[in-house]
Amino acid sequence: MAERQAAPEAMDSEPLTLMRALEWAFMLFAMLAASYAFALQRPVETLSWYLIYLTAVGLFVLRYGTFLSAVWLAGPLLLWPVLAATSYFWSETPSQTLRATIQLTMTVLIASYIGGRFSIFDICRGLFWVMLACGLVSLLAILAKLGIAYDHNGIARGIFPHKNVLGGRMVLLLICSILLFAVGWNRPLVLFAAGLCLVLTAFSRSATSIVMMFGLCALAPVLLSWRSPGPMRLLAYLVAAMVAASGAWFVLSYGIDPTGLALDALGKERTLTGRSVLWDFATGLIEQRPVLGVGYNAFWDGNAGSFSSYIQYVMQQNLVNFHNSYLDITVQMGFVGLSVTLATGVWFGIVALRVLRHGSDATAALPAFFLAFVAVYSLSEYALFRQHSLIQILLGAILVASIRQAAELSDARLESTLNALGRGGARPPQSTGWRHS
Repeated sequence: MAERQAAPEAMDSEPLTLMRALEWAFMLFAMLAASYAFALQRPVETLSWYLIYLTAVGLFVLRYGTFLSAVWLAGPLLLWPVLAATSYFWSETPSQTLRATIQLTMTVLIASYIGGRFSIFDICRGLFWVMLACGLVSLLAILAKLGIAYDHNGIARGIFPHKNVLGGRMVLLLICSILLFAVGWNRPLVLFAAGLCLVLTAFSRSATSIVMMFGLCALAPVLLSWRSPGPMRLLAYLVAAMVAASGAWFVLSYGIDPTGLALDALGKERTLTGRSVLWDFATGLIEQRPVLGVGYNAFWDGNAGSFSSYIQYVMQQNLVNFHNSYLDITVQMGFVGLSVTLATGVWFGIVALRVLRHGSDATAALPAFFLAFVAVYSLSEYALFRQHSLIQILLGAILVASIRQAAELSDARLESTLNALGRGGARPPQSTGWRHS
């Protein structure tokens, strides 16, 4: 009989020494700053990143062995800052490109360190605590009717700069809540957090987040039952089908226009106003410089008389991106940059499936959930190939942690098989599926 898997806490966490406490504080604060929780207070945000950089350099030196190993595992992610640095030579604003490249490099290195020092389970817990704190503060600000908690249209955004950012952060919190609930970690708190997600998503009126919430509820049973026995998988598929059917019933019963909702989620409107016009500008820029783009972070320079200032005038908004990762990357880095990004996504997906296949608890599904989230979220927000971005930090951290965990699981299975064969040809231990206790 296969031995019972150790609890995630015992399997993944190190003893809480002073150094370990510092690393936890570093990870949580880096996630908080990268979540754009300080975006509406620029001096605080700037000071936060200086502090994060200083702490990061110290940790890199103190844990240089782990740091170098993690950077090696990050592999292709290092191509991103290299490509950004190369774009300095054709950038329209070289000084701005150089500054952003340094920030992107530090973002990738910080993400690699976090992935090298924390397991998937620990990253999931850390993200849960940060998003829960941001959600609670946002809810208080919204209920108190603070001006900072609403945009110029009167739509709730909490402590974040945009309603879609608030909605996207709550989707991340819901993902963590589902996975932590599945492994039995602090279930009353996790249920409370899940309810908070739904409330704040409703406040934000973010169609993108609402669509992702429905998709997540349908996807969760399928991913979490990946290695379960046949009857359990069948039940999970039925639950997913019921969620999809409930969504269809809701649309038909309340006369909701699914086409309009989908267009809104993708940033397009039937009248071709708003974000679709912004995307038309991006398409035109891509046609002008399709291969290498205008240079990393070089377009939105904020200079009077520039084309970016003209777009801001037409849109009547203080825009700093095109609200679409794929378009933003292609405008800045051309199809070369977009190809590197998509190739990294494919590699991430291969690693995620490997961890999902061999993982010992439900948090092994986090990479797969995260990849699905990023693919959809990037349709309405600029999140990838971006310095000081939570998505960029999570991408690197989860990737490195996943590669480490996949290697450890492979080694453990090989050792278990050899031990079994050494006892007289016993059959290798069979999978027992997810542990939900």
